[in-house]
Amino acid sequence: MDGPRVVALSAFVLSYGAIMSGRVHRAVAALAGAVAVGLFVLPPARLLEAQNWETLLFIFGMMVVIGTLERSGAFRWLGLHVARWARLDALRLFVGLSFLAAVLAAFVDSITVMLFLASLTVEVARLAEVPALPIIVAEITAANIGGAATLVGDPPNVILGTHFGLSFLDFAWHTGPPAMLALALNMGLLLLVFRGEVLGSRRQLAADPAARARRVALLRPDQAVKDLHLFRTGWLALAVVVALLVVHREVGVPIGVIGVCAGALVLLVGGQHKMGEVLESLDWATLLFFGALFLIVGAMEQTGLLDSVAGFVRELSGGRVGPTVSVLLWFGAFGSAVVDNVPFAATMAPLIGHLAGPGMSLEPLVWATALGTDIGGNMTPIGASANVVGLAVYERATGDRVTWGRYLRAAVPATLAAVVSVNAFLWLVHR
Repeated sequence: MDGPRVVALSAFVLSYGAIMSGRVHRAVAALAGAVAVGLFVLPPARLLEAQNWETLLFIFGMMVVIGTLERSGAFRWLGLHVARWARLDALRLFVGLSFLAAVLAAFVDSITVMLFLASLTVEVARLAEVPALPIIVAEITAANIGGAATLVGDPPNVILGTHFGLSFLDFAWHTGPPAMLALALNMGLLLLVFRGEVLGSRRQLAADPAARARRVALLRPDQAVKDLHLFRTGWLALAVVVALLVVHREVGVPIGVIGVCAGALVLLVGGQHKMGEVLESLDWATLLFFGALFLIVGAMEQTGLLDSVAGFVRELSGGRVGPTVSVLLWFGAFGSAVVDNVPFAATMAPLIGHLAGPGMSLEPLVWATALGTDIGGNMTPIGASANVVGLAVYERATGDRVTWGRYLRAAVPATLAAVVSVNAFLWLVHR
């Protein structure tokens, strides 16, 4: 193995190992690897080519839009409406808030969804005197599955979609139906696991209708809106994004341009002072993390390492679409259970490009990787950022520590069932 290959492989292994350990900030770990490959592997001209600018620009724009909605209180407003609809009934809260998490995560980053929804769930659960953890676990897993349904739902989908030039409708048509099937199975099995806590609390509240009515009256969605102007601006910008994503291939507008235009719309209409606060609150470290990852993976591709891995996968699956789809789906599911799904997807995107060819269609490989990577993250407490955020909010608000064993007992069976259902769906459609 020559020098550039050794440096590229070492940077990849050490950076990803540091990210997995959690002892080093993921942006710092990725940046160290990017500096190494920038100095010793990638020529200067290749540094810009290795970046996925579409992903970076789109995520920046969406950060601005989502930050505006979050600051206006829009997400809390939605959650309180669902809680009022549920009338604090434990079963309806379990289903309604989980479904809300899935729908929002199809368009909004799942970290943002869990940041506001987990804290709201703890608050509503106290009011209803129901256990919050079953609902929060259902929300976390539903958010990750919902994110698999669209191009913009989860960062792995954005990475894969922009890398291969796939559209919003491509993802909605091919990953949406299996994601909905997985969501139904996931919620059903979690409800089976938590049936004692959920149904017991439901009977207790139903025994006193007057007390229930008084508590429901305390839920005031109108009071959640902190800034009506930002509220309207944020929803308008999100609607523009979705509309443009649906037609972007027909009108020839790149996804990165859509994100930037949406961000610019919010910045121009939202108000100078308010937008300054939104910009300051953006997660710039995440953008740096993405950019550094693309350089590390670009070095792996430049040195031929990804081509070697693709050859191994091709031999393992016999060069047939069906087995290859299953290998990528399960590899993505188990891989993202232990590795943050963003670096995992950044690595898989060019690898899929090397796998595709005569007799091996590209798109089924993309759908399998996206679904496995997004849904597999449900399996462990660290499998996706939404898991870490949701459980951290719950523990901080309640003082109740969620052990790995406690989480795995509920999440592993539900996740495995969801992945099996997706595997069956993909096999039937793409065999």
